[in-house]
This record gives sequence, C-alpha cells and structure tokens, in this order.
Amino acid sequence: MSPRTGRPPVNGESRKEKLNIRLTKEEKDRIDRCAEELRISRTDTIMKGIGLVEDEIGKK
Repeated sequence: MSPRTGRPPVNGESRKEKLNIRLTKEEKDRIDRCAEELRISRTDTIMKGIGLVEDEIGKK
C-alpha cells in the first residue's frame, strides 16, 4: 500500500473549501513577496493577514 498523499491537515482539519479571487498583478506580487520573505505558502501568508485584521478588529 502506498503512503498517504495530499496536503497535511491544518490543526487537525483538512482545507477543503476553495475561494477564488481576482487580483491585480501588483496585489499578487505583494502576496508572493511576503510569502517568499516569510518562507511560507501564499495561503499561509493570506491567513496571517486575516489574523492581523482580526486582531485589529478585536482592539476596537
């Protein structure tokens, strides 16, 4: 039997949901630069950004 393949779950939960968005080239490049600098995926970069927004909302 072959080993398990696919993406590993995050916090015990699989990422099954998809979200398609349209970006300008500049917006995509900004995400890519951040991901490269942090050495994480684009998805994880966006999730970090969402966390920052949630923190900011919580401060109000």
